[in-house]
Amino acid sequence: MNEKSQDFGKYLYLGCGNHRMEKFTHVDLNIGKNKSGFPDIFCDISNHIPLPNNHVKLIFSRGTMEHLKYAELINCFLENYRILKKGGVVRMLVPDFDIMIKKYLSKKSEDKQKKEMARWNIYERMPTNGVSETFVNSVLYHDHYYLHNFDTLHKALYKCGFVNIRRVSPGETLVTEISDILKEAEAG
Repeated sequence: MNEKSQDFGKYLYLGCGNHRMEKFTHVDLNIGKNKSGFPDIFCDISNHIPLPNNHVKLIFSRGTMEHLKYAELINCFLENYRILKKGGVVRMLVPDFDIMIKKYLSKKSEDKQKKEMARWNIYERMPTNGVSETFVNSVLYHDHYYLHNFDTLHKALYKCGFVNIRRVSPGETLVTEISDILKEAEAG
């Protein structure tokens, strides 16, 4: 997205990696993740996001917040709060620790998780035979520093000034002009 565009930063995608979404300004710290082009903003989201106060209408992240240590997460949420317009929205997808535990206790192992681990090619020497090994690998998966459930995220967001914190379905948003874009990104 062109930095001079009036929509630059209106919809922000934190930790975009190689994924791109129409209408979004893409932010990442890993310059190596550029298969889809370099991010629009290169920064450490746990330190400073170089946008003005009260600028962003919606902040989106997918598979990013679990890679931040708790203090980094709080700093990131404080930055989100600073740059978000009044009435703006923060949306995030994270692995849900409650769901991980339920799957483990029910002895369900998902082939989808094994395929994802294989795609990253980082667990080739770690066993994934059976529910216990798959659970341990999913908890440690690709540099997770903090595992979340709704309660941990709610408390962290509230601590940083956010209100009206709730779970929503894919694409369900107050920012209706991009609900289809979000639904596609969140349902996959």
